[in-house]
Amino acid sequence: MASFNDWSTYFTRHLFGAGLECPIKLYYYAQGYPQNQQSRPFIEHAIYNKRLLTALARSVFSDAHFVNGQKVSEAASETDQLLNEQSAVLFDAVFEHQNMMARLPIVEKSENELTLYYVRTKAFDSRKNRLLNSEGNLKSKWEKYLLDFAYQVFVARHNYPNANLRAVLVMPEKSGQSYMDDLPHLLQPFDDGRDGWEKVDESNQELLAKLDVTNIVERLLDDSSYAENYLPKSNLEDTLTFFRDLYFNKTKADSGVGIKCKRCEFRIEHERLEAGTKSGFNECWEAITGRNNASQNHIFDLIGPGTNTRLSNKNYWQTDISTATIFSPESIVKGKGRISQEMRQALQIYKSQQKEVPEEIVRPALFKELNRWQFPLHFLDFEAGNYAVPVRRSCRPYHLVVFQFSCHTLFSDGRWRHYEWIDDFKSGYPNYELIRQLQEVPYIEEGTIVQYSNFERHALKTIRGELTEDFSEVSDAGDLIFWLEKIINRHDSSHHQPPYIADLSRLVKKFYYNREMENSLSIKDVLSSVMSHSPYLKNIYTKPYSSSNFDNMIWWQADGKGGAQNPYSILTESGDSSIRRGTQAMVVYGKLIARDYCADELATYQKALLKYCELDTLAMMMIYQHWQELMK
Repeated sequence: MASFNDWSTYFTRHLFGAGLECPIKLYYYAQGYPQNQQSRPFIEHAIYNKRLLTALARSVFSDAHFVNGQKVSEAASETDQLLNEQSAVLFDAVFEHQNMMARLPIVEKSENELTLYYVRTKAFDSRKNRLLNSEGNLKSKWEKYLLDFAYQVFVARHNYPNANLRAVLVMPEKSGQSYMDDLPHLLQPFDDGRDGWEKVDESNQELLAKLDVTNIVERLLDDSSYAENYLPKSNLEDTLTFFRDLYFNKTKADSGVGIKCKRCEFRIEHERLEAGTKSGFNECWEAITGRNNASQNHIFDLIGPGTNTRLSNKNYWQTDISTATIFSPESIVKGKGRISQEMRQALQIYKSQQKEVPEEIVRPALFKELNRWQFPLHFLDFEAGNYAVPVRRSCRPYHLVVFQFSCHTLFSDGRWRHYEWIDDFKSGYPNYELIRQLQEVPYIEEGTIVQYSNFERHALKTIRGELTEDFSEVSDAGDLIFWLEKIINRHDSSHHQPPYIADLSRLVKKFYYNREMENSLSIKDVLSSVMSHSPYLKNIYTKPYSSSNFDNMIWWQADGKGGAQNPYSILTESGDSSIRRGTQAMVVYGKLIARDYCADELATYQKALLKYCELDTLAMMMIYQHWQELMK
């Protein structure tokens, strides 16, 4: 789906949704303010899934016309011309009305009836989900989708006031299944897909919930007493006029601040703020509170609960919070139980107020568990994807596909070896090939397997369930299940009886703190804090690191502020890999299964995935090495 070169001269569905979240966002969009980049991988994943669903929904229409105008006005004119026919099916049909535009993936005309299809990526279970509650009001989790659709229908209706408009909301059907292998590739979601669609059997439409929401949308459009429950104005038309005028007049609405600001896309990352990037979030809060650099030390950055209470008390910044109401550093250090979220909050607050906090806190329980671990230690990480259209027959939407692993094996004498595997698109179903390749890791059945969170165990359980269902079709299913049972049924290291699958993230969360830690316990941020804190890691990783993916990489590099750069930043900034988050890896693999790449392109993407996944297991080993040095 191409972007129009005159897009910014129109009010869109996206702007309508932004206005519903907070009207002042329309000013920032109109002025082209920069947006937070951390959510971009999640947006790209949603866009990819929407492409898949749209291609699947289109695959049943053999004689459709793509609307190809480069400008909104050209595309709208082309749409109008094609809909003059007695019957027609249009892809990417465009409608415009009073500087508002709507684009719909599928519009089907039959005599005087227009059926508008609107595709969303949230899964729907027709067996038990309902769009409305018992009082006939929209359920909150579907509200945004129906309001967005109402906007699209509003614009289309003004182009065809005498037509009967039917609104069909298309979403992944949780109870549906695929009847073909490699369906994402056959759908060719990155082009018009015509050649591939001929091979897609209509039975695969079972993957789509197609909900006739005409009555709901008409009520939102025509019943002011109903629509005003969800809109800032008394009806949809007045709301759209209000939002459109804010956008084109570049006017800031007086919409206040609050919990809605927590995930504002105009809250810019600290590093970019330091580089001079402007922040819509800061402007809002500064205008109301008079506070400069408003995002610094904001209560939104505190780990754990209490945000709403603090907002109601107008404690907007950590520096506003009385230390009389929180744990003292002394009580946290002397505590014997786990380090709670409230304790971590307290330490964040003390740091924001320039007060002394402990250099490092290690609960005895951490060492107790580490001493239970048996060598060799296998630091294991999977990369996996869940896609709206499954890659394998008989699977449901958002079925889990595990497409690679990395494993750093650490021996008692300090030696380590790295093992890895990635789907080569030749060896069959990746979930099953993953298990076969894991079995080949030396000593994997001995010692302790270490994961960060419980995802790897969960993935292995999912694959075991699949093998059980496919027992008669997979020749080595019995052997694979027998091996999986031995691994899955291991205890976590909180248990006194080995062997273990130990959860490193649980140990961090409950038993470990250092003063470089901020508001995240993700492995990337924990690693960054430990690297800055640990002289031992500095000594090891200022020396070259080499493996099958890296040649003389220096992982400990000074950040110019007395600490270490985040190794994940080194990975991306050095050009070794563009992947810094698991969601990015998911999108890259999704493109690999849906597109035809030449051998060199495929190898480049696979190398990037391998480097990212290796760093995840190296990060776990680094954190353990620091703890191991503390135990000495």
